[in-house]
Amino acid sequence: MLRLLGALLIAGASLAIGLSYIAGEARKLNDLRSFVLLLKEMCGELGVRASPLPELLELLGRRCGGCGGSFAASLHSRMNELGEKEFSQLWNECLTVFSRYLESEEREQLQTLGLCLGRYELDRQLSELEICINFLDRRIAGYSSLLPEKRRMGLGLACSLGALLLIVLI
Repeated sequence: MLRLLGALLIAGASLAIGLSYIAGEARKLNDLRSFVLLLKEMCGELGVRASPLPELLELLGRRCGGCGGSFAASLHSRMNELGEKEFSQLWNECLTVFSRYLESEEREQLQTLGLCLGRYELDRQLSELEICINFLDRRIAGYSSLLPEKRRMGLGLACSLGALLLIVLI
C-alpha cells in the first residue's frame, strides 16, 4: 500500500512539473500579447492625439488588461518620481517587475523603447514603437507555432522521467 501511494505521488509530481512548464510557456505568450496590445494602443494614442505620457499611461492602465495594463498603471503611479529619476529608469524598474516571463531579447527591446519615449520627437517615438511592435509580433508568431510541440514535449518528458524514477525506485 505504501509503494502504491509513493508511486501515485511520484506520478502526480511529474505531471505537475509538466503542467507547470506548459503554464510558464503559455504565460510568456500571454505577457507578450499584452505588451503588444499596450504598445499598439500607445502608438495609436500618440499618433492621433499626442497625449502627454502621464495621461497616456493612466489611460492605457485602464484600457489594457494583463501585465501590459498593470505595467502602464504601475508606471503611471510612479510618474511623481520623474524629477528624481529619468523616465527610462522608471520604465526599466517597472519592466523588471512585469516582464518576469519574457526572454532577455524581448526585455532589451522594451528597454530600448523606454530610452526613446518622452525624449525625442514624436516621429522617432512612433518609429521606435513600430520597431518594437514588429519585433514582439515576430516573437509571438514563433512562440505560437512552437507551443503545441512544447506542450507535448513538456508533458512527455515529465511523465517519462516520472516513470523512470518509479522503475528505479521499485
